[in-house]
Amino acid sequence: MKLRSPLRNFIGLAIALTAGCEHPAPFHPGEGGAGGPLIPGSIAQLTYSPGQDVIPAWLPDGSGFVFTAERRDRADHDRCLAFMPDSGGPITRYVCSTSAADDTINVFDEAAMLGDSIAYVRASTERFLPGLGPDRQALVVAPLADPKAARVLQQIPFTTSWGATYDAISHVAWLGPGRLAFIGEHVTFPRPCSSCIPDTVRVGIGLVIADVGGAAVVLTRMPDGDSASSLAGSVNGDTVYFTKNGDTRVFRRTLSTAQTDTLLDFVAGAARDVTVGNGKLAAVVGGIVGSATSPDRGGALFLVAGGVPSQIGDTLSLYRRPALSPDGNRLVVSAWLGAPNGDLWLFQLP
Repeated sequence: MKLRSPLRNFIGLAIALTAGCEHPAPFHPGEGGAGGPLIPGSIAQLTYSPGQDVIPAWLPDGSGFVFTAERRDRADHDRCLAFMPDSGGPITRYVCSTSAADDTINVFDEAAMLGDSIAYVRASTERFLPGLGPDRQALVVAPLADPKAARVLQQIPFTTSWGATYDAISHVAWLGPGRLAFIGEHVTFPRPCSSCIPDTVRVGIGLVIADVGGAAVVLTRMPDGDSASSLAGSVNGDTVYFTKNGDTRVFRRTLSTAQTDTLLDFVAGAARDVTVGNGKLAAVVGGIVGSATSPDRGGALFLVAGGVPSQIGDTLSLYRRPALSPDGNRLVVSAWLGAPNGDLWLFQLP
């Protein structure tokens, strides 16, 4: 790996991030022992579900995290929000649209939490006669104690005041009370062959700031955020770290000064899924990168700490959506190793 202006970029990165401070069958609540992963270690597998366990996000105090868990123990295979303690162990609660399987496939994902609030994307699709995309989809905010008591912020798809049309939303992040950032995406369903099952391809179009504290939600296009593939916000809400489709760089936008610069360049492969926490940065680099006709299958996992980048984890696995804890001491990430489903892994960081 080669970084641009190594010493200055690495020192700047450490200062900026610190200043910005920032299962055979699925587990059921109460299962899995007193606490901690099934097989403890500095790198530990947290879930063993035959379904997908993806998109983790930390609670504001770092006491645990939430992720999207596919309920393969239910006929409708809903994807629910699942809460787990910071060191792993049994799922403490599920948040699903319904308490039992029904005729709709419901999906809760892209969760982001701040204080006692949670923002997430919810979608639903007819189970027996499904279309290619969701029948209903919305960005919502709710009390963390009762995520189903949600206020709809934005129905999806939608067209913005600046003329962009978004089919989906991803990488939801808080930039302080009453303010969110997210990536608006274009979604297609290509078929590799005439008889093949259609795939789902999501491509980032632009980065959006949403002021949600008032009665009306106000959306603003973030300059320089076109073609964004991931984002992360600083704790003070004034800095947005982001990546772009097919680009090897991580960018930094300071909102108060309206300035964007290049934080670092991984050079070796396209960077995405950036996350920051207490002076550390992690991202997925290279691997099977998505395009306009094929989905992102994941890549290598890199950590930048103390100005030093290093690849961590199994070099044979493909990783997606890492999440650094607020104190920067833990990282949770989805990993695929030859299996069609992703499981969560926990990294204890120095």
